[in-house]
Amino acid sequence: MNERQREMRSYGLAISGSDSCFYIPQPTSHLHQKTHTRPETQLPLPKTRFFVPERIRVAQTRSQGRNQRWGHGGEHKELTFYELLGIPESGSVTQIKQAYKLLARKYHPDVSPLDRVEENTEKFIRVQEAYETLSDSRRRAMYDRDMARGLHLAFSARRCQYDE
Repeated sequence: MNERQREMRSYGLAISGSDSCFYIPQPTSHLHQKTHTRPETQLPLPKTRFFVPERIRVAQTRSQGRNQRWGHGGEHKELTFYELLGIPESGSVTQIKQAYKLLARKYHPDVSPLDRVEENTEKFIRVQEAYETLSDSRRRAMYDRDMARGLHLAFSARRCQYDE
């Protein structure tokens, strides 16, 4: 084995002399430190640049997208279940059912125009979630507590824990 191949050895594998850009020195312990010399003909390696985007809050991004799809363009706040159903926070179970029936008839995928099925399906799922939450007294109390703390965006995740 010639000197160049010995220099180019990496983890027990010899790399041919023409592949000098793949030179990886063998790991050495502090007891047996060797000085590795790079071949004179090696070109400088290009500098690697990494793009690190700013941290994006997932819930905020999802709510912004949903609000734009619901026609609230400039707003960046998530509709509460009460706002979605169009009832006051003190609304009765009867009011919740009436609002749900109206919106379910409007947004149900089976009655949606073909060009709006996807959009209306998303709205229907959200209306269904609001109805299921607000019509159950325990879920409604938990939702109200979370809203008071400013956590209504995370309610769906908590609901899964409650249901189990």
